[in-house]
Amino acid sequence: MLKAKNGVYCGVFDSKIMRKAQAESADRNVQCYELELFHTQAGISYINGEGYATRRGMLLCAKPGQLRRSDFPVRCSFIRIPPNLDTDVEKLLQLLPDCTYLSDDNETEALMALFTRLSACHIGAAENIVNDLRSNYLLMEILYRVSRLCLGDSEHMVGAPVSRITREAYEYINENYRGDCSLAMIADAVQISPNHLHTVFARETGMTPFEYILKKRIAHAQRLIMAGDQSMLEIALETGFCSQSHFNKAFRAATGTTPVQYRKQLLQQGVDKYDGQM
Repeated sequence: MLKAKNGVYCGVFDSKIMRKAQAESADRNVQCYELELFHTQAGISYINGEGYATRRGMLLCAKPGQLRRSDFPVRCSFIRIPPNLDTDVEKLLQLLPDCTYLSDDNETEALMALFTRLSACHIGAAENIVNDLRSNYLLMEILYRVSRLCLGDSEHMVGAPVSRITREAYEYINENYRGDCSLAMIADAVQISPNHLHTVFARETGMTPFEYILKKRIAHAQRLIMAGDQSMLEIALETGFCSQSHFNKAFRAATGTTPVQYRKQLLQQGVDKYDGQM
């Protein structure tokens, strides 16, 4: 559950929980300033049609009036700050680049911890002047760190939109990952050589085309397992695996558990939740 103080919302968004059946978000117009710090590597996040490769430590700052959408699965810490909350805050947010990649994982962890503390402050404590001061302090500390990381003299890289090659490869994979989706087929669709595609895609996204295809297949399989309507063989074939054994091996390598164990865990979580409401 998310709560607001002075119109500021914060928390963690996990598409596997909040958008179980979706492979991507719909286009939406940004209403507030949106700070998002990503926990994991995924697909592409778009701001005004420019695509940025989602990876751990990516910090997005979307502004009111921009158009946004993202590939799923996505997990990120977020803060929503309404316009006109504070003149100096708004000036700072307007200066921030739409995308910055934090190069230091320690900085990423420290910033994530501050996002978490702010969320706890919003959700767990009663409304009082002390908690309001704590909340404002944490927000200012986050904005200070963000401004230093994104605008200061550091090694952190302002995110450049992905190239046409990577964008079109993503689009092709998103449409075809459930079937035969070889490197040669993707390269042919993008009209470049397979070797060049592999090099550009890996450089811009931090993963190979095959690794992204596997991510999409596993995420889709998890959604189908959650739905509970199909056998594991049906799920394997629908998500592009040639056999159930291949599916089981890939799923376990990606998640640490087999598809059957994953379904049992989901069922047990449902039972525990039901028992807790008795």
